[in-house]
Amino acid sequence: MKKKIAICANGWNYDLLLEALEGIKEYTATKDFDSFVFLCYASYSTRVEWMQGELNIYDMLDPHDYDGVIVFSNALNAPEKAVSLCKRIKESGVPVVSIGMEIEGVPSVCVSNASGMRELVEHLIEKHGVKNAYFIGGTPDHVDSLERLKVTKETLEAHGLELPDDRIGYGRWSNVYTDMIIDKIVDSGKGLPDAFICANDVMAMAACTRLETRGFLAPEDVIVTGFDEIAEGKRFYPALSTVARNYKEVGRCACKIIFSEINGESVPMDETVESSFSCGESCRCRGKRDYAADRIMYLRESFRREFDARALEQNERVIRQWLTDMPSYDILKETLSDHYQRNHRFEGDDFYICINKEYFTDVMTDEKVLLAKGKDAKMDGLVSIRDGVVVNGLNIDSHMIVPGYFKKEGEQHIYFFLPLHDMEYNCGYVVFKDYPGIIRANILYPYMEQLQQSIKLMRTNFRLRTLYDRDQMTGLYNRFGYESKALPLYEDSLYNKTSLTVMFVDINYMKHINDVYGHIQGDNAIRAVVSTINETIGDDAIGVRFGGDEFLVIAPDCDENKASKIKESIISKLDKKNKEKTDPYDISVSIGYVVSDPISRKEATLQDYIREADNKMYEIKKEMHRILDRRKSDR
Repeated sequence: MKKKIAICANGWNYDLLLEALEGIKEYTATKDFDSFVFLCYASYSTRVEWMQGELNIYDMLDPHDYDGVIVFSNALNAPEKAVSLCKRIKESGVPVVSIGMEIEGVPSVCVSNASGMRELVEHLIEKHGVKNAYFIGGTPDHVDSLERLKVTKETLEAHGLELPDDRIGYGRWSNVYTDMIIDKIVDSGKGLPDAFICANDVMAMAACTRLETRGFLAPEDVIVTGFDEIAEGKRFYPALSTVARNYKEVGRCACKIIFSEINGESVPMDETVESSFSCGESCRCRGKRDYAADRIMYLRESFRREFDARALEQNERVIRQWLTDMPSYDILKETLSDHYQRNHRFEGDDFYICINKEYFTDVMTDEKVLLAKGKDAKMDGLVSIRDGVVVNGLNIDSHMIVPGYFKKEGEQHIYFFLPLHDMEYNCGYVVFKDYPGIIRANILYPYMEQLQQSIKLMRTNFRLRTLYDRDQMTGLYNRFGYESKALPLYEDSLYNKTSLTVMFVDINYMKHINDVYGHIQGDNAIRAVVSTINETIGDDAIGVRFGGDEFLVIAPDCDENKASKIKESIISKLDKKNKEKTDPYDISVSIGYVVSDPISRKEATLQDYIREADNKMYEIKKEMHRILDRRKSDR
């Protein structure tokens, strides 16, 4: 029977993740299961809110929807989140494996930093005579950084060498802080160490690059080594001497533990995969790999990469241009769906943007209130591309997060989920399937960043348009909204030769309510009428505040029978509210309407029909006043 395995990972550890997924993929050759990768780009950031918005993708995971979960605990860049996530899954009774971090009660698969790191340091000492080393760690509290530092110290000490505190710095896994370390050492005037031993390849490449800008070359002037053996480090010049973490085997081991537990077999609490030293050019060795061939292949592909980058940027530019002029969510959905149906080379044939629809349709409500529901919010498929074509109406909920997902026996697929959020508040997510171009090219982060900005721009533009088109007190369209909404509805009715109802609504005795009970009560009366209109007219019709206490309803595809029912419904609902409320005054309205005739009166303008509806309303109002005045005189 087909299984579902969830995987929680971080996009910054991209090469390691893909390597582990290769091991998981190989395991699918013996077991039938689909993989669901919950992926984000949380990092050590000064914007805690932004980081939280990324991490929220893991809260979408309901363990009961999966047969097992693999958590890359040491790579989430949030140790507390990793621990709470693993414990939540464990308490649900679903098998879970922690990768890279030992968590009480949870089976783990860890890579031994020690074996590969020890090989590397011994190689530097015995082969290259390194005596004076400088260690650039990740962060002071990260388990991997701490272990790599510990092994480096122990190996140096075993050879009678020291690593004092003043030769230890923290590059925070990035280039910026590594540059600062290099500058500090160069500016000290004390000379360079024999070698920079870096806790990952990114910092190693940053060190080489910064040294060159300061007039020093690696490895001629100083040895630089890394850790992780990422693809970029192999193409770099000099190709990095580093440590391979063998994550392909890690992926296989994690799957083996999951399926052993599914089958009721006993599982080891701790599995260890050995790391290994990978010799390169940055320690003055040649290594076993043909690095020149790697660089030639990379250069041969450079035009395609540049072309793809320009094409992707053009797609994003087109989308941003559209977003500045989208009059409604429905038109936005139609436009984006059409675009992605024609242009999904990077996203793949199965691609979904799932959105909390309220975030765009209720733009006057505080976004924090709208987005507080998180994963429990009702999601809509803003874009749903399946097998290269648009598919609408697919079921999406907190348990069916791949729109319309169904298990297909004998086929193995992998789905990637990435969060869409406005700082710490999530408004949706994106789904990719089976390694599309955007994942193979490792451009997910800039792609998602652009999409996040576009999502924010969408809501901002909808909000500005609403402020421009809507009456602030009632939420109905104002005169500007009348121009942009009512006139197109009328033009469509002429084109399609369908009738359209124009209804004029006026509150009776509004001046009396204001004069006797005050303008606050007058505003309440207006809101009560607007609420009744909105309850009655349906989604296709629009309401306009035409004056202080005058309202216009434009209802497309509405004949005499429908129009009469709308009018009677508004009047009866107000009568019911009058009986239920305790206010000292009643609220009533006079309503006149006209049904257009697009065939016999095709020369008539919308303003002509509004004038006729207004006249009918006025006659009804006069007659009502005449009757009420007669009743008063009879008393």
